[in-house]
Amino acid sequence: RHFAQDVLLRHCPICKKVFNKKRKPFNSLKQRLQGTEIATVKKQPPRKNQLERKSNWRQHHEDFINAIQSAKQVTKAMKEGQPLPPPPPPSVNPDYIQCPYCLRRFNEAAAQRHMKFCEEQAARHAFARSYFGAKCSLA
Repeated sequence: RHFAQDVLLRHCPICKKVFNKKRKPFNSLKQRLQGTEIATVKKQPPRKNQLERKSNWRQHHEDFINAIQSAKQVTKAMKEGQPLPPPPPPSVNPDYIQCPYCLRRFNEAAAQRHMKFCEEQAARHAFARSYFGAKCSLA
């Protein structure tokens, strides 16, 4: 910046003082909670019993590579007029839980919700088959 000589004499020491201090980052959450009951509530430590999930990036990578290769084969077959190759087999995610009733796979939270529902549905279908017989369109 450009200063007049007398102003520059006042500016230099102030500027040095300002830029030599290290400012703390502003914490808006702390200021917002100040003076409320929430500020006194102590945070709970994270649970230690949660299992750390293993990273299965290698499996995802291999699935991705296989999908690209099969897509290239399909494109090549379509250009040459040959019959299309069979689709690649679906990959099974090891983190998913299989439903014993419908054999579909879900993540942990969804599996708990789904299995309750699916168990009730299986019981209803079993009841309908026994009550109405094998010709029932409900079962």
